Amino acid sequence: MHSFKKIKSNLLLFLFVLITTFCLSSCENQESSNLIDLTLSLNSAAKTNFSKDISPSENELTVYKFKINGIGPNGETFEKETSSQSTTLSGLVKGKWEISVIGYNENDEAIVNGSGTYYLFNSKSVVDITLEYLTGQGDFSIDVYWNKDQADPLKTGVLTTYYKLENNEFIPYDVDDDVEYFEGEGHAKINGSFDAGSYILAVKLFSGPTELSGFAEQLRILANHTTVGSNTFVIGDTQLDYGINFYCNTHLPIVGVITASPEVIVEDQEIALTFTPTSLPDGYTADQIKYRWYLEGSQIDGETSNILSIMPEKGEHRYDLFAYIDGISGTLGSTKILVTCE
Repeated sequence: MHSFKKIKSNLLLFLFVLITTFCLSSCENQESSNLIDLTLSLNSAAKTNFSKDISPSENELTVYKFKINGIGPNGETFEKETSSQSTTLSGLVKGKWEISVIGYNENDEAIVNGSGTYYLFNSKSVVDITLEYLTGQGDFSIDVYWNKDQADPLKTGVLTTYYKLENNEFIPYDVDDDVEYFEGEGHAKINGSFDAGSYILAVKLFSGPTELSGFAEQLRILANHTTVGSNTFVIGDTQLDYGINFYCNTHLPIVGVITASPEVIVEDQEIALTFTPTSLPDGYTADQIKYRWYLEGSQIDGETSNILSIMPEKGEHRYDLFAYIDGISGTLGSTKILVTCE
């Protein structure tokens, strides 16, 4: 989990495509004419960078090898393991084949899979197998910290809210988590078990009925995996820190910056927070990016553009920005800016 300083370009990987090309060999004798050669072309992302939001690490999200299995006519089978982008299986019997592929990360953990049924008869037949992240449950463990001298240790509590990204909509995700408090340390640990997917996590810090601080971040859950991270509540911080990073399934990151205008902020003066993309994946434009703004962990209703106009009250205020591209899995990114009004 990053502290929301300007994130280097990272990628959240949601799809792998395995293109399998079948070539029928022409043979002179009757026995060999019943056999084919199967050429598998692996079209997957090379090793890339990933965000340090509350997400698994780069190595945990990157596929390093594929295990391919097939069951064909009369119980014929094959197995193949490869890390290259192309491999050939010779002498397969013509007919119906069940083919499955599993992708593993560097820790030998299965993270993606795909399968299909194919009838292999014609030469130069082409079929596609789409590999997607495994479904199932994953765990997370997040440490949150605050200045213990700014909160009553007997009355301090953490409130969490979750939203899951489904079909380009953020749906409230009502699920029990567990918050463990470390008395007198300004420290709590949030633990939970969620369905695999992308989430927004909004966290607020209270001292009795008084809200002291809040933040919102992207949370990524992989099946059969524990995602860990940490963050610190800001209570009266005066630092300005802004930057943003996004991901898309073209394996090319969207990057950009947020600026505040004017930079010196005084009470009763309107300012503009503006996000400007500096790099976009091929085929996409800036007007395709969707935005959600948060103030102290609460969504700002109606603010859906890259520019947020505010008139902050005196003091320090945290604004979080989330952005994504409709229909492109894994593009959710987040950043923050701390606004100090004199």
